[in-house]
Amino acid sequence: MLSAAPTFMPYEPDEHTLHLWHLDENGPPFLDSGSSPRELLGLLNGAAAGIPSFQKFGGSVSFNYSRTHAPETSAIYGPILLASPKLDSGQGDQVKAPFPVMGDDGAFTIEAVVKLDVLPQETRGVAASIVSLDDEVPAQRVFLLRIEKPGFLSFLAISGNSVRGGGLATLPTTGPNAVNTTDWFHVAVTYSGKEAAADNLKIYWTRLDSDQKVANQIGRGTLSADLNRELGDFAVGNTGRKNSYGPWEYFPGCIDEVRISSIARTPDDFFFVSPELKEKARSEAMEEKHPQPLGTEMMLRQVLVNDAPVAMPQGRVPLELGPGPHRLDFDFGFLPGSVADTLSVKCSLEGLDDGWQPTARGMTMVWETLGADGEILSRTAFTASGASPGWGSDVSDSQLERRVEPLFIPDGTRKIRAVVSSGTADTTGSWVIDDLSLTRTGPPGANLWANGDLKDGYQTNQPSGVPKGWVRGGNETAIARMALIGDNTALGLLDAEQDHFGLWTSTRDLSAKVAKGGEVFLVSWSEAYNVIPGSSLRATYLNVPSGKYTFRAIAVAVNPKEPSAYLSFPLMIREPFWKRGWFLPLAVATGIVVTGLGLFAIYRRRSRERLARIKLQNVLEQDRARIARDMHDDLGTRVSVLNLTASSVRRAIDGDPGRARQQLTRMESAARDLVQAMEGLVWAVNPANDTLDHLAAHLSGMAHDLFRDSPVRLRLSIPANLPAIPLKSDFRHHFALAVKESLNNVLKHAGSCEVSLKLAVEDNSLFVEVTDDGTGFNPSQPREGNGLRNLASRFCELGGTFSIDSKPGGGTRTTFRCGFSNSSSLPIQKT
Repeated sequence: MLSAAPTFMPYEPDEHTLHLWHLDENGPPFLDSGSSPRELLGLLNGAAAGIPSFQKFGGSVSFNYSRTHAPETSAIYGPILLASPKLDSGQGDQVKAPFPVMGDDGAFTIEAVVKLDVLPQETRGVAASIVSLDDEVPAQRVFLLRIEKPGFLSFLAISGNSVRGGGLATLPTTGPNAVNTTDWFHVAVTYSGKEAAADNLKIYWTRLDSDQKVANQIGRGTLSADLNRELGDFAVGNTGRKNSYGPWEYFPGCIDEVRISSIARTPDDFFFVSPELKEKARSEAMEEKHPQPLGTEMMLRQVLVNDAPVAMPQGRVPLELGPGPHRLDFDFGFLPGSVADTLSVKCSLEGLDDGWQPTARGMTMVWETLGADGEILSRTAFTASGASPGWGSDVSDSQLERRVEPLFIPDGTRKIRAVVSSGTADTTGSWVIDDLSLTRTGPPGANLWANGDLKDGYQTNQPSGVPKGWVRGGNETAIARMALIGDNTALGLLDAEQDHFGLWTSTRDLSAKVAKGGEVFLVSWSEAYNVIPGSSLRATYLNVPSGKYTFRAIAVAVNPKEPSAYLSFPLMIREPFWKRGWFLPLAVATGIVVTGLGLFAIYRRRSRERLARIKLQNVLEQDRARIARDMHDDLGTRVSVLNLTASSVRRAIDGDPGRARQQLTRMESAARDLVQAMEGLVWAVNPANDTLDHLAAHLSGMAHDLFRDSPVRLRLSIPANLPAIPLKSDFRHHFALAVKESLNNVLKHAGSCEVSLKLAVEDNSLFVEVTDDGTGFNPSQPREGNGLRNLASRFCELGGTFSIDSKPGGGTRTTFRCGFSNSSSLPIQKT
């Protein structure tokens, strides 16, 4: 049964241990327990031994100069632990053979346990070296494992002035493995020994605690070749490459348990993993020691359409895109463990261009020419991969080299866009650019690229600054930063992210007139770079129109007898709808249908207008008929009463003065009734009264006038704030007369009593209730007169409901209800 808990015990050498320094001694020599032992003899420049280490690990060595010395006032070499007793600017401090740092196949693991006294950003030096095999002689430089000041863990494989690749990864700042100055961390870099294989280098950073069971991988990289087998200055806690003042790369903290192995140890093959799991990992590593064949397929990682990634379809279903033209970027690579020469990889977009083109690796500077409408006319890419001739160990000690490239600019170009990118997401490293220039060929002319020295802009002497005319981009904009090389301000890309990229973009007007047919210009800049290409490759195609395509890539294996790797990916860009075969017939049919519908709509509109005029005429006729009927039935009767009364007065005024006075009183009353009837008729036909609140006010005034001189006591229940609902004039007229009829019945038949008039809006309906506590009657018995029939008739015309409830001696309750859908007219226009 496998044990789960880590042991946290110092390493015991195994058959793969080349070197193992426990660093428990209080001073030199520090013993090596590996199969090819080499004592470390030079504890120099303030390096201190015997510092307590992690748990049962005994002692460690501190390289923090401030532990034993006052803060530095000038640049010094710094603490170091050397294989030789003293530093030398020549060969006097080189490690003596045999000193293997890799297996026979080139595989290795270099690891240590470290504790920082200050965070990387607060380091006084340019970097914090952990283990190095470096030298003043370029040919004898081998590797550097160190923490970069921005917070990166890096491994560089060096041969002369060139870099054979390496790895660069950002130290975690959050989570269980976040970098800090309290805990001890395990640091490791492994190389599989498979030259040019994808992701053959891995970087680990793991905090030591009881929960760790495997190493925490933070990055990956690629070595294009095995390490240089020369021997230089081997050192711990610094680099032994001595110059006038030293490299200024000492480690600000403690280092312990340095081990170099002849295999690429797996994440579960370190001291904090149980012995059973370690043995299992060793067996599996031995089985996979030899390079695997290239295989028959490559892997498409992502497709970017106009710089934005798109979702990939499942299976062999073609990727379908909207109408073009589009810019397409294909990021692809080899399956894990494959070995291939990436320079032999060619790709093609079948259906656009049947030719095969090389793929881009590393960081890129892309120049695009734009037409009057912003369309891309041409695209030219320049790459940076490996190390530039002037590269040192860091940006700060590198020399800028001038680079000149031809740039074809087509006729019709209006703008030029430059994009400096850190490449595919898994590409890492540094690239700084200064003194950018765009000139015509022939005799030197004026620089057409404004602010080429990058001095104008916002805080260009700070990493977060932005030169005038440039914009940061990418999915991690912090990768694009400003850099200082001496007194020069440079455009920089510092990328240690394995899954992100950054870029700078600038678009400028082209002030020069291009000759007909196009013209070749010269673009030049000063640069220094150390770029570690990832395992991804990129192919870019511009202005891809609508159509069916197949992206193909092919790579030749290192061994000609092995099969070639290939990739095939179909995609389709839809035609604009107006270019599809069905569009013209559909457009014609649609035109005919639309024309017919338009004519039909005109006919319907005119019919509705005629119908509206007829309805309006009917309404006017109905209003006229109602007004005429009311004037004949009501006003005519009252005028006839006045005429008869006046005749009686005239006959009696001489013979019977008393009777004449009675007829005058009756005549006055008839005149008042006539005035009230006229006011009611005028109120009914006046459109200014076509609202619910005017109806309520009219009913209230009518009830007051009716019961003013009677023994009936009136109570009103009418809301103060009624909704602004428009009403038809005939509705108001009939509704008011119905309520008046009901109140008249109370006045005539209920006797001395109390009457209540209630008005309310309920469920989109107008509700009126008239209740009295008078004599009442039996509704089932026939009664003289037409009052109740008139009420029922009026509400039938209104489309509402009417009910009456009464019993002898129990009063009467009359209710009226009518929906506003039957009563509303057009909205009232406010003036």
